[in-house]
Amino acid sequence: MQCLVKLRFRQTGQLTALAWAMPISTLMRGSKFNSRRSDFFSRRGVICAKKAARRTRSELEGGSVKIIQKLKVQKGFMSRWDRFLRVAIGFCVVCAAAHAAASIVINEIHYNPDLKTEHVEFIELFNKGTNAVDLSGWYFSDGVSFTFPNGTFLAPGGYLVVAQDPAGVQSKFGASALGPWTGTLNNEGERIVLRNAAGGIENEVDYQQGFPWPTVGNSPGYSIELVNPSFDNNLGANWRASVAGNPTQQSQTLIPDHSIWKYFKGLSEASSPTTAWRALDFDEAGWLTGPAPIGYDPALAMGTYLNDMRSNYTTVFFRATFVVNDPSPIGGLSLEALYDDGFKVWINGANVLNVNIGTGEVPFDGTAGPAREDGSYNRFDLNSPQTYLVAGANIIAIQAANSSLTASSDFFLDLRLLAIIGPANHGPTPGRINSVYATNLPPAIRQVDHSPKQPAPDQSVKITAKITDPEGVASATLEYQLVDPGNYIELTDPAYSNNWASIPMNDAGTDGDDLAGDSIYTAVLPGSLQTHRRLVRYRIRAADPTGLSVTVPYADDPQPNFAYFVYDGVPAWTGALRPGVTPVVTFDTNVMRRLPSIHLISKRNAVEAATWFSRYDGELYLWTGTLVFDGKVYDHVHYRARGGVWRYAMVKNMWKFDLNRGHDLEMRDDYGRKYKTGWTKLNLGASIQQGDYGHRGEQGMFESVGFRLFNLAGVESPLTTFVLLRVIDDAPEADPANQYAGDFWGVYLAVEQEDGRFLDEHDLPDGNFYKMENGTGTLNNLGPDGPIDRSDLDAFLNAYNSSTNASRPDIW
Repeated sequence: MQCLVKLRFRQTGQLTALAWAMPISTLMRGSKFNSRRSDFFSRRGVICAKKAARRTRSELEGGSVKIIQKLKVQKGFMSRWDRFLRVAIGFCVVCAAAHAAASIVINEIHYNPDLKTEHVEFIELFNKGTNAVDLSGWYFSDGVSFTFPNGTFLAPGGYLVVAQDPAGVQSKFGASALGPWTGTLNNEGERIVLRNAAGGIENEVDYQQGFPWPTVGNSPGYSIELVNPSFDNNLGANWRASVAGNPTQQSQTLIPDHSIWKYFKGLSEASSPTTAWRALDFDEAGWLTGPAPIGYDPALAMGTYLNDMRSNYTTVFFRATFVVNDPSPIGGLSLEALYDDGFKVWINGANVLNVNIGTGEVPFDGTAGPAREDGSYNRFDLNSPQTYLVAGANIIAIQAANSSLTASSDFFLDLRLLAIIGPANHGPTPGRINSVYATNLPPAIRQVDHSPKQPAPDQSVKITAKITDPEGVASATLEYQLVDPGNYIELTDPAYSNNWASIPMNDAGTDGDDLAGDSIYTAVLPGSLQTHRRLVRYRIRAADPTGLSVTVPYADDPQPNFAYFVYDGVPAWTGALRPGVTPVVTFDTNVMRRLPSIHLISKRNAVEAATWFSRYDGELYLWTGTLVFDGKVYDHVHYRARGGVWRYAMVKNMWKFDLNRGHDLEMRDDYGRKYKTGWTKLNLGASIQQGDYGHRGEQGMFESVGFRLFNLAGVESPLTTFVLLRVIDDAPEADPANQYAGDFWGVYLAVEQEDGRFLDEHDLPDGNFYKMENGTGTLNNLGPDGPIDRSDLDAFLNAYNSSTNASRPDIW
């Protein structure tokens, strides 16, 4: 730790800057020194102190102390100089003492478990000092609320876990914890503050979801871990999702995907008693046999198609055997499931996993939680396999459930089961060394930005990033990809991996860089690259002198690049109400730019399949594109047509978009004001009535005005915003001979999704939130305490339907 004393004074009429740096440990030992010695006045000392603080957010972080004083050279200067130095040294010693006490660091945070009803959030503390620390009376003041009981000590090199529910953390991860705390950690990020008994801040972390922090929340439910307790834990680049590669670790496939399963349709209970079917020796007479995936969905290839399930039964029971020769070296099991909508898993009769379904017994006619919209395999980690695996034959039994008997358009299940040999190489890791622990890291990259935010054609673009490393930054490179109209590149296309150009970034104060040596690296993309309607993607790679390198955004980010959109503004549009019959009218740019525009950039065949030709009526987002709104790019989003039986009834159909985790849509109202909560879904209404109302042109007024009136009356309803939809799927922006060709698709109404974000926006508590139709309801948001089996809704409906009109207000 360096103490930097910097003085500026006038000598012989000239301004001279002098500085020195020395270890605070030297000062604390009471070393004597000559204040006039020239080696104390070293500009090299300034550089060393700055370099020591380079991984921090400000000049005072990392133990670097800067004192600046202006003095005039006159009689008695040296006596004042000596007094000043004594004050400066005293200040530095106080700073050093505080630094020595600050040995407790927040080392791991599990803020967004993948299974919402599991109360397994936790914060892990680590003592990086050499002495035990008495935590009696210490407390978390921000993020969550918890006070450490008297007699709580943390040994040097020791871990201490504080949990939302200690029993839940013990059951899930096998770790002891203090708690419970009050409150919950914010899934989008917040400030966690640890204070001592006197109220002083001992440690704090201001984490966030997504770059420059890790992106977590999907299965298997990773935490974020500090790579090394000695690193600055307020710098996102020093954290990683709790998954690390271990080349010595092996996996063994116990059940491959697309396996043959025994299955039983949930027209009745699978056995009597209801638990008997989970046993190895159960008689499977009457059960069917078929390859997975088993279910129904028009967009997925089924191994066994259940064409009789919808409106007839909600659950299917599955059984399969697998062999384990010796369970002792198995450190964990990894279950990777393709599923819709929920399932329960037993291995040898032990309930090892419940996903989007109740934790207790679920009847044969029960349902899952909220409908899912995912066609990929999701990983779930099963801990402590020695408690339920046996040598020889083992049985896995699964009860899978749909979210609704009649309203769900799909149901399916397939899985693969893998045995992980040796200790698990991923987290969360409460109470033990972090899975991502390392003694060195590549350069830390943050504060990535481009200017202007939405460049015009021929306008050069400056891209900057703050890049630091204690060993120095050997190189910084900007990689960019050009995506032209009509030639969209999807994330899974080979062109995405291959079509990148690169140029160096510099911190030399040249070639567009503002200031040399300030750790802000710069590259400039010339105006010749900026053409109208072009999407420009970029990413940044940096390496230190040892060869360690990193590319951002990180691999866990579902949007693995930054991007901007080159645009010259919405043009005029010419059209007629009835082409060839009614007069042609031109709407100039003043009219066309009154409403905000949402751009969708995608492949033409994807756009046409989604909105017209596929006739897909499921809930998966099968098509990929890029959204641009308010000058910001939301890359690699997924979309589909929106609606029920009338989804494809109009030429101008409705749209639904699924935003990526950590990249919420920042929607604005009709007056340009941002909503306080980001949107993870975007619903676009076509502003016309559906087919059974004769395509009546209500211009979105029914929903926008109706919802507004409900909100004014205190009945929480979706927020709405009128927008223009422009779709870029071809090179020409418009066709003068065809008003229906080109980018402009018309006026649409953006409608807020009724889900958990809706509850946040309208200041409602997180709880079960149902979409009611035809006397029943579909769960749109699952509260942290459930229930997941819809028993709360059933109880309400039963009481409501059996009550008189006079007593019904009491039910509400």
